[in-house]
Amino acid sequence: MILDTPMCEESLIITNLDKPGLTMFKMNFVIKVFLAVIFISPAAVAQTSKKIKTIIVDAGHGGNDFGAHGGYEGGLNSNEKDVTLEISNKLVAELRKQLPDVKIIPTRTTDIYQSPPEKADIANENHGDLFVCIHADAVNLKTGRRQIGQHRETRYHVKYKGKGRKKKKISTPYTVTVPTYEYFKIGSQRKGTSIWLFAAHKTSAKLSAVLNNEDIQIESGIDSVYNTINFDSPEGRIKAKIYADRYQKKSIKLGNMVDEEIAKTDRPALGLYQRQVGIWVLQATNMPAILIETGFITNHDDERYINSEKGQQELAECIASAVKKYKEDIDHISVAATAAKPVEKKEITEKYADRAKNILKRIDLTQAGFKVDLYDDGEIDGDIVSVYYNGKNILSNKKLTEKPISLNLTADPDRTENELLIYAENEGSIPPNTALMIVTEGNTRTEVRITSDAKKNGVVLFIKK
Repeated sequence: MILDTPMCEESLIITNLDKPGLTMFKMNFVIKVFLAVIFISPAAVAQTSKKIKTIIVDAGHGGNDFGAHGGYEGGLNSNEKDVTLEISNKLVAELRKQLPDVKIIPTRTTDIYQSPPEKADIANENHGDLFVCIHADAVNLKTGRRQIGQHRETRYHVKYKGKGRKKKKISTPYTVTVPTYEYFKIGSQRKGTSIWLFAAHKTSAKLSAVLNNEDIQIESGIDSVYNTINFDSPEGRIKAKIYADRYQKKSIKLGNMVDEEIAKTDRPALGLYQRQVGIWVLQATNMPAILIETGFITNHDDERYINSEKGQQELAECIASAVKKYKEDIDHISVAATAAKPVEKKEITEKYADRAKNILKRIDLTQAGFKVDLYDDGEIDGDIVSVYYNGKNILSNKKLTEKPISLNLTADPDRTENELLIYAENEGSIPPNTALMIVTEGNTRTEVRITSDAKKNGVVLFIKK
């Protein structure tokens, strides 16, 4: 159970919209797990298009942080910290079995409490490529009562005699027989497994994890680690946002795979959700991350399932199978990006003329000079482009990455419209060829997403006012 903020009814369903909405209530204190995970190691930045080599498995709570409690009548009185540890240990063993070439790092393997900085050290020093957090869910339990007998109770008839200062209160005792009740907590009806992501509008927290970094290596092969990125600059913030968005897309991909594996069992697969108030354990990690609520510890059947050897092993196998499929997909993209096949084209001086022009944006200029930065948009999949400005080739066969390709351009005073054309030299491993263009003119910045392929060029027109 997530203990960083109380759960509310603002949960937004991401997928499985045909399933009932999920309302969960969380305990009323805050454990901001991984709040301190705001520093990115050099490998973390470079890993975006690399294969998955290290997976971090986090068992929620531990030590004096008990988490949720199955404290309903007829329950096992189990604590979330114990359940998450058992499932996490089995998951670690299963991942090591299914992925022998991958480093699997658990945040804890015994009943200990770890502060957020300690967990941050485990994640960052081991250069995690994926973060899987194990929790158990709960709801606020309703209180029931039942009559268990009767007892005698003394009550009083009250009357007053006299007036003014001579007025006196006269109480006459009498006894009555009344029911005797006992009170108890009622187990919840909700059960099943759900997967949680950080809220889409909370991307700023992921962005902060990149922007607050003081340890980014921007050039490969550099032994010394230093920071040469100005995060107050537009380029620095764009780079950080690309990473934050990319983490969320990958998290959704993994979450869907886990949900599909759970659906193959007899358990209710409740789908993917995101928190409107956000989940710090997911927001503050600088890698794709999901949090799995394995079951409701406040439900009679679920509590027994997540405490049983069979249930714990089944959950571990489902999660491990999903992680394996996710890794195979990511590794395939990484390999395909290296060996991306070029788009067939005629080698002529103005080769772009054979393709249609798709005008994507018209931008009004207030001054002659402006700057264009080009990035790969989405996955780094080996997209290669050539760029033409007013019919002249100004960039040839350049691969798009998370680093900007910067072009300083000047509007032709003799032209009403200045044409910037993006020609796809290939379509990468994930067609079509896509680019993020950032246009800066003075204090004005404009984002344009460019799509081009073997049939059409992406075009942006600049109009000098």
